[in-house]
Amino acid sequence: KNSPNLKKPQSFMEKILWLSLYSDTSMWSKLADKYRVREYVIDRCGEQYVNKIYGIYNSAIEIDYSLLPKSFVLKTTNSCATNIIVKDKNILNIKETNHKLNKWLKFPYGELTGQLHYTQIEPLIIAEKFMEQTKKSEQSLIDYKFFCFNGRVECFKIDYNRKTNHRANYYSREGELLNFGEYMYPPEYGKKVSLPKNLNKMIELAEILSKNCVFLRIDFYEVNSKIYFGELTFYPASGFGRFEPE
Repeated sequence: KNSPNLKKPQSFMEKILWLSLYSDTSMWSKLADKYRVREYVIDRCGEQYVNKIYGIYNSAIEIDYSLLPKSFVLKTTNSCATNIIVKDKNILNIKETNHKLNKWLKFPYGELTGQLHYTQIEPLIIAEKFMEQTKKSEQSLIDYKFFCFNGRVECFKIDYNRKTNHRANYYSREGELLNFGEYMYPPEYGKKVSLPKNLNKMIELAEILSKNCVFLRIDFYEVNSKIYFGELTFYPASGFGRFEPE
């Protein structure tokens, strides 16, 4: 694979890399911080879209598990994919969990991925509500990722089969399947994927949150027909993902 062309970026990923090097990234740290971003979302969209928090901790030793409900989620603020889903704390190995969390707090994610805005994030642990569908007929939790360019949703992505054969389909803002996808998680054009019931509202919220941003990806969940904010991403796949066709 050739090196990215940063003098005249053409592809989406080249443009993402260019933005990380040459644009104003002063807000990136706040908006990538899983704790501080809540304030931004509440301020612009309202409190009903953020998940409930049980506690914030500087270190795993501060967590009093007896005060937490039976099920919850633990995550660190300074990295990506550092989540522990606890469905039943009574069978949780607390020593192992704390060891993992403290390791994540020290992990230099920003330096190792070249996403320097992560180096400005204060490493904290968050305990928050475990979200699940109450109707057994509903599918498991899915996040819908909205790609916003200059404050407008141009497409959104739905991942599925994450644990078995990870795929991702892309859709227009009208919910039509688009003819491209990621090299790592190729689309299945024949697959029927359920679109969110609140698609139009999600698009509206994504456009409010991405206003004045050249590019921003905004993730939402739909739980029991309610919308919950997931996260903001300036830098999908650290700027090194591949699309087919490019």
